[in-house]
Amino acid sequence: MAELKNCKQCGRVFASVSASLCRKCLDQIDQDFVVVRKYVRDHNGADVLEVSQATGVSEEIILHFLREGRLISRGFVASLQCERCSTRIDSGRFCPKCLFELDQQLQGVMPVTEKAIPRTAVKEQMHINKFGK
Repeated sequence: MAELKNCKQCGRVFASVSASLCRKCLDQIDQDFVVVRKYVRDHNGADVLEVSQATGVSEEIILHFLREGRLISRGFVASLQCERCSTRIDSGRFCPKCLFELDQQLQGVMPVTEKAIPRTAVKEQMHINKFGK
């Protein structure tokens, strides 16, 4: 059952099951993403500040797109750092080295079930990010 919440962005009351933003703010973020994505494609090498100034989308939202993995900073200069070791990264929250180390730590803590497929048996596959067209 949906509960009433206040939108974290605009403060408007809305019915939600799990979201913290109302539909209007979510739609605005999606529109902002389209604008940012187009600008980054057309202006290779731009930094976050330039993209923000040119598109009117806040730096915080652009960095949020990077952390979510909706954008990857290969097309422009980003200022994301691994939350664990501060190495520069293209997207997400952690660098590949820290992801590997965290995975190894979790593997040591969590028991392996009989139905689990070993990581070495899983083939690498390409997947489409429905947001990153």
